[in-house]
Amino acid sequence: MTTIYLAGPEVFLPDAMPIIAEKRRLARQFGFEPTGPGSDENQTPVKLTAAEIYARNDTAMRRAEICLANITPFRGVSADPGTVYEIGFMIALGKSVFAYSNHPDDYGARVRSVWYAGLEIDETSGRPRGPDGIAIENHGMADNLMIDGGVEATGGKVFRAVALPTDPARDLAVYFEALQAIAGMRADDGQLRTGSGRADITPPVSPR
Repeated sequence: MTTIYLAGPEVFLPDAMPIIAEKRRLARQFGFEPTGPGSDENQTPVKLTAAEIYARNDTAMRRAEICLANITPFRGVSADPGTVYEIGFMIALGKSVFAYSNHPDDYGARVRSVWYAGLEIDETSGRPRGPDGIAIENHGMADNLMIDGGVEATGGKVFRAVALPTDPARDLAVYFEALQAIAGMRADDGQLRTGSGRADITPPVSPR
């Protein structure tokens, strides 16, 4: 089975385990062996130190073939910083990286609506700026251009929700869509190609 590293901030949720278990179940339905934070091999009653958690995730990333990262805005307008690190690390390792966001708005729109109460246009550059004079990235991407650009440079794709779900921290519809697309791109030789998903797949089950 193709090993897929599932990056994302779900481990911080109070009901993390059932959500992560459902993500693992869906990954296996599409022929992937999931690894990463909260995955089966990481279930232990012993509390790990920060260094031990880092080492465990480092090992999991190095042995995984694909990364699928949840970049839904977390504690702000952008993705979880740990997840962003993992995306960059996997790209540097030469792995195929994909990402998904449960927020339909692009990064620039989120910054303008959530972070800044006012907006000005720089007369010289034409760039939007907040009332503090700091420029706002405005490339129409799901997050910072280095995240979207890096994912696409590996041959991956960033999947984005059409509308904001009721519970964006837990909704798995776009995650399911991403798995289906990635599975459809796999060829028998392990390369990625365009194709269709399997028919014997059950949709996400709400962990609540």
